[in-house]
Amino acid sequence: MKRKGTNQNKKSKNKKQSKKHLKEEESKETINKHCPKKDNIKGQKKQELTEKEINEKLKEIYSKIEKKDFSNKPEFLNITTYNNLTKEHKECLEKLSEITGYILISPIELLYKQQYEEINKISNEKDKCSICQYNFYEEEESEKEEEKEKEEETTEKNKFEKYLKPEFDVILLDKCHDHFFHIDCISLLINNKDNFKCPNCSIIYGILIGDMPKGVMSAYISKNLNCKGYKNIGTIIIEYYFPSGSNYSGTSRECYLPNNKEGKEILGLLKVAFDRKLTFTIGTSVTTGRTNTTVWNGIHHKTNISGGPTHFGYPDDTYFNRVKEELAVKGVFKDNIDKDPEEIADELINNNYNDNFGYIDSF
Repeated sequence: MKRKGTNQNKKSKNKKQSKKHLKEEESKETINKHCPKKDNIKGQKKQELTEKEINEKLKEIYSKIEKKDFSNKPEFLNITTYNNLTKEHKECLEKLSEITGYILISPIELLYKQQYEEINKISNEKDKCSICQYNFYEEEESEKEEEKEKEEETTEKNKFEKYLKPEFDVILLDKCHDHFFHIDCISLLINNKDNFKCPNCSIIYGILIGDMPKGVMSAYISKNLNCKGYKNIGTIIIEYYFPSGSNYSGTSRECYLPNNKEGKEILGLLKVAFDRKLTFTIGTSVTTGRTNTTVWNGIHHKTNISGGPTHFGYPDDTYFNRVKEELAVKGVFKDNIDKDPEEIADELINNNYNDNFGYIDSF
């Protein structure tokens, strides 16, 4: 059932509704509503291989190195469990598996990757740990001198044989596709936390919860209002409301998205960011200079339907990609959410519709 009314009437009801939803119990429920539970988080891709099977696969890679056969792109064995790991490493991997998937990497696999990239002129640099920045399995200078003295006596086989053993103390994380970590280093980075940021590419692993004060986010559709460049589809209007606290001032914001598939997707992602307390923070206002107030927290919104980027409005061809990147930096992206973003958006709009201000036909 559609409802007609003025923007003023809508805002009045919206504000009353916002205040009503600021109860403590509902606020706690909102924070974790769209955060995946542990059993929903993508865990280890287990590949149960015996020690014999692992060694056979490593020998295949070693054989290619011996023959200087670098025609195939590097592929890792996808080992996620291994019996010879230390107790400390196992504890680290158990904690890590609650946050993200991973695979263990052997020295011979990294060696093949490095030589493949060098021969195919992709890179001539050795892989380094993204945390400590040391090369993997780098020899000490004294050992290098000894090796140099014995170089004439050393056969090609002996040269590589030291790599031919299942020492899995290097790890590749689920979303970091071309850089690696020592297990010891990743253990220090996690440090019993439920989330961490990759120091190389800044990807967030796990669920990051911010410090946003209590507030309410609502959304509805205006069918007669259109963002510049989006004709005859209507506009999604987002409203944020934050009351003042004991030591900070609140705020309210109205923002706009086109009422299409991509707009719905962004709305869903913005709702997840809001539920994780990432959209606003307490700080100093850039525009007014006021301190201890509720301000944006690095996720840009469109606060005008026109005027272009310089006026925080439309048209802006790169806005959707930019805001997705900003959300991803805070760990909000499709693979880290337990529902489709468009479904989350529809739920938000429908909840407001059921409260009698989900659709507005005229302003």
